[in-house]
Amino acid sequence: MAGDRLPRKVMDAKKLASLLRGGPGGPLVIDSRSFVEYNSWHVLSSVNICCSKLVKRRLQQGKVTIAELVQPASRSPAVEAAEPQDVVVYDQSTRDASVLAADSFLSLLLSKLDGCFDSVAILTGGFATFSSCFPGLCEGKPAALLPMSLSQPCLPVPSVGLTRILPHLYLGSQKDVLNKDLMTQNGISYVLNASNSCPKPDFICESHFMRIPVNDNYCEKLLPWLDKSIEFIDKAKLSSCQVIVHCLAGISRSATIAIAYIMKTMGMSSDDAYRFVKDRRPSISPNFNFLGQLLEYERSLKLLATLQDDGAPPPGTPEPLPDPTAPPPPLPPPTSESATTAAREGALGAGGEPPTPAAAPATSAL
Repeated sequence: MAGDRLPRKVMDAKKLASLLRGGPGGPLVIDSRSFVEYNSWHVLSSVNICCSKLVKRRLQQGKVTIAELVQPASRSPAVEAAEPQDVVVYDQSTRDASVLAADSFLSLLLSKLDGCFDSVAILTGGFATFSSCFPGLCEGKPAALLPMSLSQPCLPVPSVGLTRILPHLYLGSQKDVLNKDLMTQNGISYVLNASNSCPKPDFICESHFMRIPVNDNYCEKLLPWLDKSIEFIDKAKLSSCQVIVHCLAGISRSATIAIAYIMKTMGMSSDDAYRFVKDRRPSISPNFNFLGQLLEYERSLKLLATLQDDGAPPPGTPEPLPDPTAPPPPLPPPTSESATTAAREGALGAGGEPPTPAAAPATSAL
């Protein structure tokens, strides 16, 4: 019951502004709005934990921790060192924390943060109030000034070098791929480039290069490219070669492709495949748009497996051509209508005329 919960700590916009102006050592500020809203405009140095259904479900099921969501995006030394730190959370416009629904994303997020931090407060009035009072302490652009397409990594972190995911599959950044010595040392001769702008290495031949022209944003469609990407990776494997999948930083787009490859070739769920790749490259962080498309891909793989178990051909499989040497199938039995027609035709003469009736026998006159 809402009335049974302890009162939530609150902080007003003026207090937060004062703490931000105080320099290092201030609170960890968490933006709980959508990815799009955060990228449009947000409080200076805040960290986004997107209010999506996917993140909510993963938090509820314990499949992702607050530390995993916060640490890759935070530039705070205290967070990286897991030191005690105060936290301030905001949404778009909540003024009274006591009216939050118990099953809302913000309530769930606050409860999870309570278990990790000593002091967790909610910003009164949310971002709407803070941005109107202190626009100079916000970064980004208001939505009206944004271009139609956003294209930047969701969670920028320093390059960590290339990572071996499988014996034949590597994950890395543009910097890694352009390093000829590094590529040669690891025996990598195939490159899958998941970007519009990252250049092709001069030392990679065209037949060993594939580009997936996608941006890292909230509306890009990567799902239609996944099967082609997997075919390219398998092409390298069948040639006993190593392949690297990369984007700008090796965090979002290329990581999504690597996860999809693990899902399809190793039969893993999206959650298990995500863990598999993240265990080997902790810096990965596919944006929530791509995570949603991985769930769609998982559903399509399950449907395909179900059809194959039932003996049905996969969707799109052409029907087999008939065997020209096989005898023709037997004719179907005549219907009542065709039988009537045959009887009528049998009653006609050879020329289609009724037969001449036989002459009646002559009778003698009495």
